Amino acid sequence: MTLESIQVLRIADARAELSLRLRLANPNDFSLPLQSVSFEITLDTRPAARGQSTHIDVLPPRGEAAMDVAGSVDVGVIATALMTLGSQRPVDYAMSGSATLAGGTVLPFSRKGQVPAAKFDRALGPRSQ
Repeated sequence: MTLESIQVLRIADARAELSLRLRLANPNDFSLPLQSVSFEITLDTRPAARGQSTHIDVLPPRGEAAMDVAGSVDVGVIATALMTLGSQRPVDYAMSGSATLAGGTVLPFSRKGQVPAAKFDRALGPRSQ
């Protein structure tokens, strides 16, 4: 699972509401019948989202799926992200959680990565030149 993009929906009361797109991938030669996915995501080492999916389709062999989730962070995270984006540097993220298969098997995951500046551009609009 990776964090594909982040969209700032609204800023109010010192909090920024976010929409995060997660990408799930099945590297196996067999389908994965997922029951649920629970996760925690941090942006720039600050909590951004925590939750559990409500419905996920079966992941086909070597297939992928996207999942949109909501989260919120303090405006300091967004301010830091915007300063980082101004320098065209990616924003660091960390994600951990587990995927539960239909039979009850739990598969833990943990990933660190970076969201490229371009993945914020669509949410915040084009930059003036």
